[in-house]
Amino acid sequence: MSALLTNNATATLSAGINSSDTSLTVNTGQGALFPNPGTGEYFYVTLSSPSGSIIEIVQVTARSTDTFTIVRAQDGTTAQSFSTGDFVELRPIAQLFREKQDLNIWGEHEYTTSRDYFLSGSYNALSLGPITIDTGDTVTINSGATWRII
Repeated sequence: MSALLTNNATATLSAGINSSDTSLTVNTGQGALFPNPGTGEYFYVTLSSPSGSIIEIVQVTARSTDTFTIVRAQDGTTAQSFSTGDFVELRPIAQLFREKQDLNIWGEHEYTTSRDYFLSGSYNALSLGPITIDTGDTVTINSGATWRII
């Protein structure tokens, strides 16, 4: 399964939900701000009251326009009841970072290129040739210099 992300996706519930509901509906047109999961894809949203005193994280496994199919009580939260107008927000959550860490996307990698790196332009921009990402912890530049990525 693959987690989907997007920036600044915020909506409000168009109708309240109780702690056993497995879908929610946001106000008309707000669903388009969120990803549209395909087979094996999902995203997380945080449900919260305006005061922030009631919070639950849910996993969204499908979206049909403004209606989300949800798996309740994710990342150590408890299923709660929410009211019309409560917030639905795609936020970074700890579970997402744990999942990405399990995929080892944060690990160290070795980068090599088929041509030299060089500084150019008035902004001292670093111009990079095509790179190959491999496992390891150094960057080898064609000129023979080695850089460690940490």
